[in-house]
Amino acid sequence: MSTRSRYFYRRQAARWVGRALQSLLTRTTVTGLENVPRHGPYIAVGNHLAAIEVALMVVNLPHIPELVGNGDVPMDPIFSVLANWYRFIPIKRGYVDRAALQEASAVLEQGHVLGAFPEGGIWDDAVRSARPGVAWLSQRTGAPILPIGFGGVRGAVGRILRLSRPRLSVNIGPLMPPVPNPRSTRARRAAIDEASEEIMARIQALIPAAPNEHAAEPLGERYTFRLEITDRDGRPVPLPAACAIPHGVDLAYYFHRHVLLEVVYRNYRLSGARPLADYPVLTDPARLRDALGVALDFYRRTPVFLGYRLGYARAERVVQGLTALHQALDWAAGQGFRARIVPERTLCLTDGTERTFVAPSVRREY
Repeated sequence: MSTRSRYFYRRQAARWVGRALQSLLTRTTVTGLENVPRHGPYIAVGNHLAAIEVALMVVNLPHIPELVGNGDVPMDPIFSVLANWYRFIPIKRGYVDRAALQEASAVLEQGHVLGAFPEGGIWDDAVRSARPGVAWLSQRTGAPILPIGFGGVRGAVGRILRLSRPRLSVNIGPLMPPVPNPRSTRARRAAIDEASEEIMARIQALIPAAPNEHAAEPLGERYTFRLEITDRDGRPVPLPAACAIPHGVDLAYYFHRHVLLEVVYRNYRLSGARPLADYPVLTDPARLRDALGVALDFYRRTPVFLGYRLGYARAERVVQGLTALHQALDWAAGQGFRARIVPERTLCLTDGTERTFVAPSVRREY
């Protein structure tokens, strides 16, 4: 018995329950259903800012999708029960997971529907470039791609739990043809790259602007980092040259992607790293040092974790910066000083103004 046959009835039950809850607990609008093929195979793809997009895809497509999901990080405790019930194809992100890709290919070759999120995770608060997996699957199997833009998803689960019935939207765009499969290896790779960019452009065009979004949109952003040291009387203390912290821009970028740390203490259950999440208010350098040590040990043992999400060059710089920060915090603790981590993120807006955030502007919002 195939996986799809084995879980058909439980997935169908999940869809019925999900549709009832969607109607009861949210105000969801669905557009573009006429773009959905009557039959598979096709690959449904969407933006991925929070976890609720997965449920929206399963509930609102007319077909039951076989989902591709995270297989390299322990499932978040909040969603592990639902994920284990529905089941999905786990893929080890950052690796060439041939077994998962073959399983996903088999779903399409058998004429079924595959659901995927090309950005590959929810560690950033902006739409990112697509990973090549979806385009590769389309090229290999000849399956077309169905883009979907999900709106109103940031913090939606929290609003649902408060019974505030958030306004959500599911906008389905025109079907994209299969990715071309030319003969030469170089041409095939070029086709995958081009299709990956086109996939995210199509998805981006389907995402509505949030109703309370600032009228001016970001043109760009910049990052700065500093470690503020003070003595027992609150007077500033200069950091010794031997404790200089390199790669401040990359460190600030890291601290403003809170999920990169949250996964360490939440998913991997390394609770010793938890105090580092309170860096905007925590000034005890010994507690910050010890928590950072736990996180650093994890990043060094699992370099693919940051490498996949940040790119390996930036990930290496982040680890170097965190190592220097650890040493500076150790020095401050030994002197009996206080320390405050201050990573700043400044958005440059189209109206000529700027908005600066010290604490993470977006934490993980389900």
